Amino acid sequence: MKYLLTTGHRIPKFYRADGSVVEIELNYVESKTVSLINEEGQLSHLHISGTPPCAGNVWLVDSVEESLRRLTEQGVHPFMNKASARANAKRLGLQSFKYIAVP
Repeated sequence: MKYLLTTGHRIPKFYRADGSVVEIELNYVESKTVSLINEEGQLSHLHISGTPPCAGNVWLVDSVEESLRRLTEQGVHPFMNKASARANAKRLGLQSFKYIAVP
């Protein structure tokens, strides 16, 4: 799992690697269905709903790929893991931030 650093706003702004903040319009949704296959080959569908930007550990955007593309265009890139996101937030002296997990 990769992680983005965001502000604490309900609809977050995103931190770039240099600590600057950028507001990027993404297509948030209030629910989505995640389909997974278990070790026995059975398909299950999990309906997730909540208040954006995340519910549980699911980013509530209509398309993760499109959202990451938009972020990349603005210089926002995910961190390799939560530890690297946390270390960079500390290095940048960020006082308030949140994480968004992305696959």
